[in-house]
Amino acid sequence: MGEIKKETTKGSQLIKKGEVILAPMAGYTHSAFRRFCRRLGADRTYTELISAPGFVHRGIPKKYAYFTEEEKPIHVQLFGRTPEEIAQAAVIVAQELKPDAVDINFGCSVPKVLKTGAAGKLMETPKIMGEVVRQTVEALKPYNIPVTAKIRLGLDEDRLEEIAEQLIEGGVSAIALHPRLGVVGYAGEPDWKRIRDLKKISPVPVIGSGGVKNWRDIDRMMEETECDAVMVGRAALSNPWIFKEYKLKKDLKVSLKERLKAVYEILQMMFEYYPSPEKACFEIRSILVQFLKGFTQSREIKSYLMTVKGCEEFINRLLELIEKFS
Repeated sequence: MGEIKKETTKGSQLIKKGEVILAPMAGYTHSAFRRFCRRLGADRTYTELISAPGFVHRGIPKKYAYFTEEEKPIHVQLFGRTPEEIAQAAVIVAQELKPDAVDINFGCSVPKVLKTGAAGKLMETPKIMGEVVRQTVEALKPYNIPVTAKIRLGLDEDRLEEIAEQLIEGGVSAIALHPRLGVVGYAGEPDWKRIRDLKKISPVPVIGSGGVKNWRDIDRMMEETECDAVMVGRAALSNPWIFKEYKLKKDLKVSLKERLKAVYEILQMMFEYYPSPEKACFEIRSILVQFLKGFTQSREIKSYLMTVKGCEEFINRLLELIEKFS
């Protein structure tokens, strides 16, 4: 397939060349973590994926949709089954939240999501993907909010060119590509050559995703694929300092004390939108586990912090450890 001749300006205005973006990751990239990564140098953030029908029928889910000015530019990411439900949810997002963009997740291939016919399942029907984008773009025109998409190569077969053609004809303003099939999850190595292939045919900005393990990989992906921006996912969970490392072009040694202080800082922000302090203290454990990776004291610290009776004791023990490792 040759280059798709569809003019678009929104994408180039939206995504600046060379951006490094925090990927959306369920259970991790809520508002507090996004803010922390922005402070370290992430250029753009996305919300965790949010159910479009849930938005329509149950209202705005505060935990997933909450964001602050500090997280901008931010894309609110939706997933669903039909063009109508996604477009309807996008209008609510535009009216109530006013993000910089609405992103449509076509890449999630978690079995419970696929069973509903949503997200990654739509990669089996590229024409419906195009219609999702077209209807969402049309619905958001009065609000001047662009639509972006996050995709894989396909669900169980590589259909990248067909998918890209439909999305671009639908009016998408940027495409983030994780170059693996949906059915493989994160197994094997992502095929970065396919990011380059997409870039060659796409008139809208291409965001490369997948296989970034350190700040050098960000440079390598940009050089090898000529993508416009790079999205960092799992590497940022254990090392959100990767964004700062990339800006400085050097490795950073982040001490145990600094990591524990970061956990405390993130927790304080989580109190803003979690339904209770107890819930926030429970949920911060997933980030704590990530931040402790590679430290010999990891098991001891986790045991000490995860055997507490409540949030107040958790915070007291966390502050005690911060003081201990000074």
